Amino acid sequence: MLFEPKTVEAIAAFTLSDHHQVFLRDVDVFLDYLVKNPVPVSKSKNLPPVKWAEPLNSLLSSPEVLTLKRPMTTNYARLMGLLLLGRSSGLAVIRPDSRGNTVLHINEALYQQWQGMNGTERYFSLLEAWINRGYAISVGERISSIDDRFLPGIMMMYGETDLWQGKAARDPGFWLRRGKSFNLTILKMAGMAEFQLEDSNREIHFLKLTPWGQLFLNACRQGFIDSLKEDEYEDDYEQINLLPAIKAIRPDVQKTLELPEPMIAASYVLSVALGSQCTRTLKVPADLLLEDLAEAILDAFDFDCDHLYHFQYLSPFGADRMIGHPAVDFCDACVTETRLRQLEPVPGMKITFFFDYGDNWEFDIVVMHGSEESTSDIQVIERKGEAPEQYPEYEDFY
Repeated sequence: MLFEPKTVEAIAAFTLSDHHQVFLRDVDVFLDYLVKNPVPVSKSKNLPPVKWAEPLNSLLSSPEVLTLKRPMTTNYARLMGLLLLGRSSGLAVIRPDSRGNTVLHINEALYQQWQGMNGTERYFSLLEAWINRGYAISVGERISSIDDRFLPGIMMMYGETDLWQGKAARDPGFWLRRGKSFNLTILKMAGMAEFQLEDSNREIHFLKLTPWGQLFLNACRQGFIDSLKEDEYEDDYEQINLLPAIKAIRPDVQKTLELPEPMIAASYVLSVALGSQCTRTLKVPADLLLEDLAEAILDAFDFDCDHLYHFQYLSPFGADRMIGHPAVDFCDACVTETRLRQLEPVPGMKITFFFDYGDNWEFDIVVMHGSEESTSDIQVIERKGEAPEQYPEYEDFY
């Protein structure tokens, strides 16, 4: 069982305070703003521009007043926290438009579900999303080289005894630097921590978990620890079954955000670029193993498949994923066991194919479109530009 008796009692007795109501109202303000103002995001960090962020900040319950001459979107801790909650819940999604821009917009299907949920259902759904899928990279930041989420990453890795016991953190600045202001702000908005940020959210002088935060987060931490002990984890991105455990305790928590099944085509057209002057367009089946896709790409560019490699992309929730050659030990999965369809490809999705860790060739893959027309083989349907020599320094030798 995920929760101990003491935690079960606390969850059963939990009621939304005025503080929690303000939190949920800010989430609604964020979602309503996004419905009316979908926005192209930056290529490097997938973040909306500050000219989009500033008007939204003014609509929140506690607008942040920054003293910086040129504030950026990342300086707005509360807004960044709401953005991370939107991304991790799936309510806010990033998709390419017809012009090739990557756009942040509302997920209409999930937003309809959200509107039919009560406050308690919304509160626990947001917590579950953030704890299980709150990858900092989805809002253009990183917090850890092992796990990019706050609780199963930074807090479990560096959590000090005092903080877990409900005492003030000995070095609150460490948590701001490593955990990031937006994660701490989520704790505060959810009523799980007390602190005060200063100097445009760049300084913190106090951090302490509330009794509710201490109890709930400790229970979730133990859930991750138990899963590790039981070898339930397949990689660093596994999740705990938080909502089912809460629904068993709370009869008023029945509706949760149910992600629709991804629409997978029978085949896909991929544009693969090596540099700015050389591209190959491939049509491949959705069930193609990534091992076979790697060989097909290399063959299309007249390269020998004689080095290690991996594919890298962002999941629908913004998690950085790597699928590698069987001999590569730093990836989340293996190309011999992963098919293209498992990446949930959508038009405009970008995948990078890293080949040969000595010469560091980078092939940029873009999913052009899917097709219901199935194909059993790999077709190179267009070639542009002359492929570079794989080993130009050895030409004279041979």
